[in-house]
Amino acid sequence: MKIDFYQKARETEEEIRSYYTHLHRYPELSGQEYKTQKWILGQLKEWKVECRPCADTGVYAVIRSGRPGHTVALRADMDALPVTEQTGLAWQSENAGVMHACGHDVHMAVLLGCIRILQACRDSIRGNVVFLFQPSEEQQGGAKRMVEEGVMDDPKPELTAAFHVWPQRAGSITCMSGPVMAQPDAFGIEIKGMGGHGASPHLCGNPIPAMAALVNAIGNITADAVSAQEAAVVNLCRIQCGEKYNVVSETGYLEGTIRTYDADVREKIIRRLKRLTKSIAEAWEMEGTYHMSSGYPVTVNDKTAAHWAARVLQEKLQNVEMITEGEPSMLGEDFSYFGEQCPSLFLRLGCWKNEETKQHPLHSSCFEIDESILTEGAAAFCVLASEFAEKGFETDENY
Repeated sequence: MKIDFYQKARETEEEIRSYYTHLHRYPELSGQEYKTQKWILGQLKEWKVECRPCADTGVYAVIRSGRPGHTVALRADMDALPVTEQTGLAWQSENAGVMHACGHDVHMAVLLGCIRILQACRDSIRGNVVFLFQPSEEQQGGAKRMVEEGVMDDPKPELTAAFHVWPQRAGSITCMSGPVMAQPDAFGIEIKGMGGHGASPHLCGNPIPAMAALVNAIGNITADAVSAQEAAVVNLCRIQCGEKYNVVSETGYLEGTIRTYDADVREKIIRRLKRLTKSIAEAWEMEGTYHMSSGYPVTVNDKTAAHWAARVLQEKLQNVEMITEGEPSMLGEDFSYFGEQCPSLFLRLGCWKNEETKQHPLHSSCFEIDESILTEGAAAFCVLASEFAEKGFETDENY
């Protein structure tokens, strides 16, 4: 018997909305999601779903049908941001200075709705469905820790999928193949000269002129070293030098970010940054030190999975607008660690309200969603999970 998951989601609409409002009201920062974890585990145990804590503040759950089939994993991130909410919603954050400004409350609510529906329909599904409530996406890379703790081992997923709310038409789903999120590296440069009095520049080694030359050179890296056919960002975001108008500081600092989709492009940029740091510092008879912190890997949608998912969602949820082409984002996502274990799909779920005055970007203190997307997201998760668990990527005359 085929299940109408959209209808099931509509029937569960108010319940899913209650998950969302609760989670939005009580946000927690990266690595501090203990109350969120406890609440989610309580829901799952009430529904008699196999579950356990993992990655300190995360949750692992699984529905094992006991019937032959495939294994699929669905992920939702849990952490909030250090943002003071200004939405004025009735369920506005009650944790001062903390807000779900990136939609992770929606992701969790949608996944909980999916679990609720699939558990109620478990006699009609096949294979296994794994559910990953992942902590610390915003800062500490909770996905990597979950993988290290074995969440992808038994049962071993053959596909992993996740939604992220996105500033586009409410309820629309973007499912495109290839890179969807960049690798977000951070770099820092220290220029060390000689401090002294501002009235005696000839007796000092002022790092500021060297830093200015470096700023201009870095600004030209993507034009000089990266093909116009390749995408990359090299952006200086912080400069610090000096404390007083008449004191030459000994040391200056520059910090920025590198965003790339391609490993060769990334290495080319890093080599150029190292050379510029050394050569410009030496030209000004100073010391230049370059260092960097590698970010999450590139998030890539498997081509076969993307084509399969777009077709299945379009046919099973005909009321949902499917978008199969779009621009990858230069934002970063640690969902990529799951994608290193098996084919993966990172889907965008349009969340904008119709009123333009309420269309705010992710991470804004005024960010809010059109709540109708909770139903669409839960239904789409159910469709992807049940179809893949039964048939994998195979197609037949029913498609």
